[in-house]
Amino acid sequence: MKRKSRASLALALISALSIAAFAPAAQGQPRIRLRTGVITLPMSQVLRITVSGLNGNDTISVRFAWMRYMPAGCNNDGVCLHTVESQGITAPVNVGPGSAASFDVQGNGKGVRVRALVGLGSYIVNAQIINSATDEVVSHVILANTEGDFH
Repeated sequence: MKRKSRASLALALISALSIAAFAPAAQGQPRIRLRTGVITLPMSQVLRITVSGLNGNDTISVRFAWMRYMPAGCNNDGVCLHTVESQGITAPVNVGPGSAASFDVQGNGKGVRVRALVGLGSYIVNAQIINSATDEVVSHVILANTEGDFH
């Protein structure tokens, strides 16, 4: 019985989150804030975040924010600290139906974190790590829906 109710609860939660991603928001306010964790990329890789408009009449506003980290030392247990080296946010761009906007961050051997701030409308957001030399997708990155955090 517990498994069945947990599965039902998980299904209800997934359904609610799916609907929330397409629910209208107040004009001018980001509805969804999706972010990567801190990812350490070598110079040969790029992190690409893409926001695609879905079919229909929606035009959505998108901004990308980033934080670059640098190492701040490790302890005897192998736990390493990182501090923010630089950060910024792009100007908003409008993405119409059937179009997309992307933001690339070139790896530099240090950590990076990127966030997509997506406004009103229906959309899909993807994150990929790409080999710079071959344009081959090395990995897909899961984006977490967050509140607050950084601009």
